[in-house]
Amino acid sequence: MNNKKMAAAFSIVEAIVGMAITAIIMSIIFVVFSIVTERMMDYKNQNELICDINRLTYSVNKDIFENEKMIVIDNEITFKSYSGESIKYHFLEDYALRNNEIFIDTFKIKLSQIYIDTVKSKSEQFVFQKLKFNIEINEDKMDLKFYKRIYANELLLKENNEK
Repeated sequence: MNNKKMAAAFSIVEAIVGMAITAIIMSIIFVVFSIVTERMMDYKNQNELICDINRLTYSVNKDIFENEKMIVIDNEITFKSYSGESIKYHFLEDYALRNNEIFIDTFKIKLSQIYIDTVKSKSEQFVFQKLKFNIEINEDKMDLKFYKRIYANELLLKENNEK
């Protein structure tokens, strides 16, 4: 008669073993999830850095091409356009700002130093202003180089002003 009133069920030992196996599986999943999340964050940070370098390179090249003058003072570069507008790049400790009259753009790039020099082409027919950024990427140093052609009329103006 007792057999008819008994229902099929787990014993306490079986329930504890099931919970222990579930806890082990959950802890393995948590560790794997933590590792994957950390790798994804590293990838995201590296990708953001590359995007910032690409955006900065594109912006500086565009500003060099579209503007008349380039002036470098300390950690600031100013581009003056033909119409009188100006675009400024200001480099702070951990990031750079590009400021024109419409908006401000931020680049998370650590700049060590800015160099500006005048160089000639191999054939010595053309003169360029060479702008070199010394930046740090993941504690490695890297140089970004940009060239702005100086036309004959600008060289003549500079020579006349020096006299």
